[in-house]
Amino acid sequence: MNSKGTAAMSKMEEAFTRLRRDILDAHLAPETPLTISSLSERYGLGMTPLREALSRLEAERLVTFSHNRGYRVASVSHEELYDLQKARAVVETELLREAIRLGDESWEQQVVAAHYGFAQVEPLRANMPEKELARWEERHDAFHHALLNGSPSIWLKRSLMQFYVQLHRHQRNLFFSPALAGRGPEHLDEQQYSELLKKASNVEHHTALMEAALARNEKKAIDLLIKDIGLTLSTYETVQQGAAL
Repeated sequence: MNSKGTAAMSKMEEAFTRLRRDILDAHLAPETPLTISSLSERYGLGMTPLREALSRLEAERLVTFSHNRGYRVASVSHEELYDLQKARAVVETELLREAIRLGDESWEQQVVAAHYGFAQVEPLRANMPEKELARWEERHDAFHHALLNGSPSIWLKRSLMQFYVQLHRHQRNLFFSPALAGRGPEHLDEQQYSELLKKASNVEHHTALMEAALARNEKKAIDLLIKDIGLTLSTYETVQQGAAL
């Protein structure tokens, strides 16, 4: 490929990466229109790389397209979050079973190291700076990936990665969107919202999950994993109460 072709590919990758990140991190809200002109102004990129980025993001179900409305950021909803968590639970529990049965000493060391990294970050709270939020998300996901990495199943892991991408976007929008301004819903004050987030995100129940997995206590580990997944849903349901008031 010549230098001109390489530059074009570089622009396409830049457009895809920057637009994808803004969608995942809720800097572009669900249902936001994505016109080429507005995106060109936002990112300083041309029509061709932006069209390619939108096409790829539509394939990832992060962007939708219709002839009447054009491209838009995909919507989020309580129903879809529940469906994603249900799908996540099916795949993640199977991966955890395999990891507990087949994980070797190297897997155990990875789990302990990932847990240590996760324990170094503060739990979620209201008005959390985005850098701290991103660090928590990164360490939390790294712990879960390490926990499941003892499984040899490539396709189950790939499916789970797709769920995690969508869950990241839903949770950013439903818990930390500009509409909430980081403070939470109107029916909870800042302290109440921080306590709610802390309960769902602290390391203690992840410690119990790690200990059960490393002890090869499959039933207890699965029960703790299901409880961990359920915490996100119960937290959102509490937040959602404010929307109905």
